[in-house]
Amino acid sequence: MIATMSAAAPEIVAQDAQLNVDAGVSHARPPADVASDPATYAMLGGRFALGPVFGSAYGAQALDPNSANWLGGTLGAYWRTGGIGGPGLSLTGTVVAFTIGQPTRYDAATARLVPELSLPLGASTLRLRGYGGLGRSDVADPGGGGGGGPPTSVVSDLWAYGGGLELSTPLNVLRSTQAWAGGEAYEAADGTFLAGYVGGGGALGRARWKVQAKFWDTPAGDEFEFRAALSFRLSHGWTTEAAAGRAGPDPLLGSPAGIDGGLTLVWNPLARPEPLPLISLQPAGDSTTVLIQLEREGAESVSVLGDFSGWEEIAMERTGDTWMARLSLPPGVYHFGFRVDGAWYVPEDAPGRVSDEYGQVNATLVVPVP
Repeated sequence: MIATMSAAAPEIVAQDAQLNVDAGVSHARPPADVASDPATYAMLGGRFALGPVFGSAYGAQALDPNSANWLGGTLGAYWRTGGIGGPGLSLTGTVVAFTIGQPTRYDAATARLVPELSLPLGASTLRLRGYGGLGRSDVADPGGGGGGGPPTSVVSDLWAYGGGLELSTPLNVLRSTQAWAGGEAYEAADGTFLAGYVGGGGALGRARWKVQAKFWDTPAGDEFEFRAALSFRLSHGWTTEAAAGRAGPDPLLGSPAGIDGGLTLVWNPLARPEPLPLISLQPAGDSTTVLIQLEREGAESVSVLGDFSGWEEIAMERTGDTWMARLSLPPGVYHFGFRVDGAWYVPEDAPGRVSDEYGQVNATLVVPVP
């Protein structure tokens, strides 16, 4: 079942330095018109990201005798330029190979290339994506098509190309929340695939969440895809991840939609220590001492500015990769941000992220009455 691999393997996101070891369980149910039983798996594998290179490898052991084991791996790289307050261009390439064992062996290998142009529109971002993919699959049936004859094997050359656009914008309902909507079109070996989608995601405390709904028009008919994912940081280096939904069709592989879900325990031995709080408050008479601490590795200069300073920059003191500033402020609500090496910057987990009338994202500082 192709959906099994997407259910068990968490999403790969290229980061600076990451090594995750994942262990968990996944469950997949085939499409209604596919003659296959639901399957439950024990999964073990890992992900890595080192600069622009990322990859993964997973293996799954079927927990019931009628299902097949599988192995899969991914290797990719990306290139980016621009994108800091202006247009950005990126190019991501991935190679994926996997095999599903008996009773019906399925082997596939694909290569995909995705260029993307991002254009800032005030606080929102418009992304234009292209897509190109090639691959090959080999389906082997030891029963000769179910008739008890000699083994058969069907080799297919796979191809797909297309693209789409997506508009994302921050929401002020919850901290660090984004919403997005987009559309895609693909021409593939199986025909034309069209899709439209809406989604949202963000962070709240130790949790990160993401939901997305997608509507497909495929050569085999209409399909509905839905995905909900939640990760929760348990302690330093340890995270649990859960995902469930109805996986959509894959134009390149020609795989149908199917229901799946999984629960994974993740260990990252390269995890950094708990981040320092961005804001710390200490009452002092009629005012409050505000300690602002920002961790920015490799930065040469960092300043903080806001309506508490008339939007004049206040230089921050450096200790290693941590930049600090102490302010004495009366009670009130203040909006602020940072300049890091001359560029405007507000962390994703900053409190009360809000866009001003110029489309610039600011953080919010609330100093209570002592």
